[in-house]
Amino acid sequence: MKAWKLWDLSSAALTIPSAIAVGMFFGYWLDRWLKTAPWMIIVFTLLGVVSGLMTFIRRIVRYEREDEREAERESRRAAPGRDGGPEG
Repeated sequence: MKAWKLWDLSSAALTIPSAIAVGMFFGYWLDRWLKTAPWMIIVFTLLGVVSGLMTFIRRIVRYEREDEREAERESRRAAPGRDGGPEG
């Protein structure tokens, strides 16, 4: 596994708490501005949770697909003639 890919995967887990923190910040700010406590902080925290989970799941699925493609390419290199080309 390449170093950049490992770094990117390790940062994927930070997407959930960071999205929650951003949602809480905006919810708190809107509650103070609109005087609607605690509704905006609840709504925006839940939106942050959903957004963080969706981003995390998308990243993991993308990396699984990339790993499958990479494994397929390696198997083609290891077994010549299986891709329909001339067998030597």
